[in-house]
Amino acid sequence: MNFSDLSQYNPKLYLDGICRGKIPLSDLFPLSPGNPSSPPIIEGILGGPHPPENYSFDYKQTASIPLGPSGAYPKPWLSASQRLQNVANGSLIGPYARLVKYADNNPLIPDTCTSGQKSGKCGSSGGGGIWGRLGLGAGVLTFYPQDWYNQSEGTYNAAYWSNQFGLTGNAAWQTKKNWWASTSKATIIAQTSFLPYEDVEVEVAYASPQFDDPEYFRGLDLGVYNDFSLELLTVMIAVAASIKWVL
Repeated sequence: MNFSDLSQYNPKLYLDGICRGKIPLSDLFPLSPGNPSSPPIIEGILGGPHPPENYSFDYKQTASIPLGPSGAYPKPWLSASQRLQNVANGSLIGPYARLVKYADNNPLIPDTCTSGQKSGKCGSSGGGGIWGRLGLGAGVLTFYPQDWYNQSEGTYNAAYWSNQFGLTGNAAWQTKKNWWASTSKATIIAQTSFLPYEDVEVEVAYASPQFDDPEYFRGLDLGVYNDFSLELLTVMIAVAASIKWVL
């Protein structure tokens, strides 16, 4: 089916359809994320796999957001193919991101976009939104679709390589989804790389807090409380409320 008329005359509904999965992401001609990891022998010959990179950058300085395959922005672990795809894109793309809605001066994507639910914005938690990368297009901060988030990691996944390299606990590599959940994110304005060019709000990963960073919440020592005690219940509810587990 050709969605060009819908894209031109009702871009709000068009993007909502992509977010819902009713219109394939391929209609936006997304960037390829590269292939999952190859078997160890082949992967090694190709120079992979590549460990996560825990950079951070100032997302408020939109004119100097790091770009390119070696840019100083946080990255999940990558297969050799995924790294080579980043190289092929050159300085076009950088930080990992997600389109969540139109900018404030434009109509919002309808509040019905999360798959299987009747509420939640297109970019709500649970995997909604349109996944991609932040980059530059004609000198303007631009969002490029790239479905790196939903791509299967295949047999040679994060768990496989963590086992191969003897990485356990906090050192173990995360899946792409768990990596995204662990990053610090902010919402900024960018332009779409596809017609009709629109200003949109894009959630971007700008830091990967480590366990020894001041901003990493280590939690409370619950060992001082008796199991199932009233005191423990009070503490757990207070912690949950403070980080919005309880609404």
